[in-house]
Amino acid sequence: MKNTWKTAIASLLALALVTTLGWGCGGDNGGSKKITITIGEITDFTGPASPAVTTIHYALEDVIRYYNEKELIPGVKLKLVSWDTHYDPSREVPGYDWVRSRGAKLVVTVYGNSGEILKPFAERDKIVVTNMSATTAQIEPPGWVFCFNCPASWGFKVTLKWVSENHWDYAGRIPKLGLAGWSDAYTRDVEKAVKEYCQAHSDKFEWVGSFLSPMGETAMRGVADKLKDCDYVACFGTPLAYFLKAYRDKGYTATVVDSCSAPAYLGFLLDMIGWQGLDGTLSTNPAPLWKEPFPLVELAEELLQKYRSGQADDIIAEGSGYVGVVVQIVAMFDILTNAVAEVGAENFDGQAYYDAAVNYETSGSSWEGYPQWSFSETKRWLVDDFVLYKFDARTESLVRLGDWLHNVE
Repeated sequence: MKNTWKTAIASLLALALVTTLGWGCGGDNGGSKKITITIGEITDFTGPASPAVTTIHYALEDVIRYYNEKELIPGVKLKLVSWDTHYDPSREVPGYDWVRSRGAKLVVTVYGNSGEILKPFAERDKIVVTNMSATTAQIEPPGWVFCFNCPASWGFKVTLKWVSENHWDYAGRIPKLGLAGWSDAYTRDVEKAVKEYCQAHSDKFEWVGSFLSPMGETAMRGVADKLKDCDYVACFGTPLAYFLKAYRDKGYTATVVDSCSAPAYLGFLLDMIGWQGLDGTLSTNPAPLWKEPFPLVELAEELLQKYRSGQADDIIAEGSGYVGVVVQIVAMFDILTNAVAEVGAENFDGQAYYDAAVNYETSGSSWEGYPQWSFSETKRWLVDDFVLYKFDARTESLVRLGDWLHNVE
């Protein structure tokens, strides 16, 4: 498995070029003319977030192919055009303009910076931007960005509540908690929430502080030293691998708490620090993982074997990115299906998607086993519940810790 994520990234640009050509042409099928609806994807193919979002791109391609083959949106052929940001915020708006110039009526983004930057443009142009991650700035005030997750900061609060009730015995002292990461919008959102939670629950956690490196920093030894006496350290995303590498190399032993990222970065993390370095890490996740008995997990496994059988083992080994995001994409396409049914394929536009989104709630056999989630006129996040996992070095697996945990907000 080692460094398979590098191979995936190396091939991804070629795949992105194919994406703009494949599966999307409005064509004839049994004499019925189909209308093409173009979806624009703005993501990171080659920058520091790419180890996790590579498989997210694969999942989006595969669900589109599946919908087209099964004709799940009557009268519609879906087409995907993709833009590489290199994880550079200055490339978000050019990417938005580029996908729209190629006919995109719906824009799909992956990380928090995208939604925050594009929010005013979506409002201006009346085109919905969907995001697979969430920050407070994207959802408040509610606008034309719809997040198919909820802020990672909320997942951290769920984790910390669980820790205080189930993990720390409070025999003689209160545990020390600090935060490590990069200084970006997503991390600052988490930083604020974790600090406020600790201050509001000072009988449960002693807040040591947050120590953030510039975005893209890989040598985090100084940050590791500042958090050496912690019992828990909050960290997530790409910097988690670099932080933990420095932290464990120095012999520091705090339990890491994560939200919505470590299972997706599993292959990358294992390449960097191995199971021993991850042992005991606690991570909330908005979707069940591979091989769990849920219909959308089974759909992800079906798509992977159908379209990427030669890559399937590697994609599964890399983590939960593919299986987790299938849940979000199905919800996105539920809304698209509802919008087309309401206005007709020939009349589909951003307003139609918006109107369908604010009235959406999960339902049907695909969603068996999941809590019911929804958007509304004022609610711009979908997920309200998490499952919690522990990284177990003995079994080299992620162990699920109980049933769904509801958002503490």
